[in-house]
Amino acid sequence: MARRRSLLSSRTSRLDLPASDAPEWEIIGPGVRLGYRRGRGTTGRGGSWLSATRSPNGARVQTRLGRADDLASAENVLTHEQAKEAAKAWAKSLKTGGPASRQLTVDDILNKYLAMREGEGARSDVRSSFNAHISPPLGKLRVADLTTERLRNWRDALSKQPKRFRTGNSSKENRIVVIDPADEEGMRRRRDSTNRVLTVLKAALNWAYRERLVTDDTAWRLLKPFKGTTAARVRFLDTEEQNALLQAAAGALRRLVAAALMTGARFGELARLRVSDFDPANGSIFIAKSKSGKPRHVPLNDGGLALFASLATGRPSSAFLLTRENGKGWKPREYSDEYKAAVAAAGLEHITFHELRHSYASTMVRAGAGLIIVAEALGHSDVRMVTKHYAHLAPSFVAETVRRTAPNLISAW
Repeated sequence: MARRRSLLSSRTSRLDLPASDAPEWEIIGPGVRLGYRRGRGTTGRGGSWLSATRSPNGARVQTRLGRADDLASAENVLTHEQAKEAAKAWAKSLKTGGPASRQLTVDDILNKYLAMREGEGARSDVRSSFNAHISPPLGKLRVADLTTERLRNWRDALSKQPKRFRTGNSSKENRIVVIDPADEEGMRRRRDSTNRVLTVLKAALNWAYRERLVTDDTAWRLLKPFKGTTAARVRFLDTEEQNALLQAAAGALRRLVAAALMTGARFGELARLRVSDFDPANGSIFIAKSKSGKPRHVPLNDGGLALFASLATGRPSSAFLLTRENGKGWKPREYSDEYKAAVAAAGLEHITFHELRHSYASTMVRAGAGLIIVAEALGHSDVRMVTKHYAHLAPSFVAETVRRTAPNLISAW
């Protein structure tokens, strides 16, 4: 009996398949299947090759191999035969830990992961951590050679390194501060920073494991972050201090500071705002691109409406809302010197621009706003960070009950 020709073997036969999110599969070897999917949203871009098999523990696993050669003009595509070979190699690597997975280095994984995140539109703040703290000691190591002990030694060594400060592009040397081991708060901060770097590394390695680029996650799964590092004191300005800072600032800086205090937005989010992002009818601004990749609408109070209305009136929709005195958009560190001078002139202790975001959130919480509302306004996906930093400021039934009922002794202390 003649063997039936595969429906996936040619461009013509694949184009005859209905567009669907459900793949069309063919068996290409013992326990190995090649899939083709041309989803309903892929018109004009061609389909993708998939592969499915069973892992050594019997679980069904699937991966995307790449784009199919449906379009003659497309680059970096796979023919049917190439896809079959790639599927077989992938399935073999799962069973044997062969070259396809064992040769990948930590640098390989981190670069793939960051490219994926940035391709999804998320603003990545982790490349600097990768370049400074992960790549030099670990980047050249094969992921297959990582062990929990090796990663723990890296984590512990990182927590003892001097604190590094950001410097300008023209700086030739990094600014560092050596932390005294006897300084409990300083060491807590270093361990907390190390935990954040560890989170970046584990996120990338876990992604690689889910994508079946690596076959074993034991080394980093067993490594835990430092405990007891999250008791940070968040610095924020009360209403009187906020007004003092506004009075000490002037012109473009005053408008930038006011926008931060009345929206809780990060500097980068404010710097990217366009006139079209201000919605006077609904009384809000739209932040399309944030650190988390999650867009959000931020409602404005009367003061915020007045500020953004004055910034938007008579200007083209594509113009930056917040600009410097020369009419150009703000860039990182351009506000630094003028901002520090305003903080000093207001008689305030050192407070960073980012801590204006904390001032926005803390003001809302102390006024009785629910933590979920504050989290939504800040662009967080849940209330964990808000609870960590601001829950103690919220009106508390327990605290009020204790104050009302506990012994209240009066004496000449």
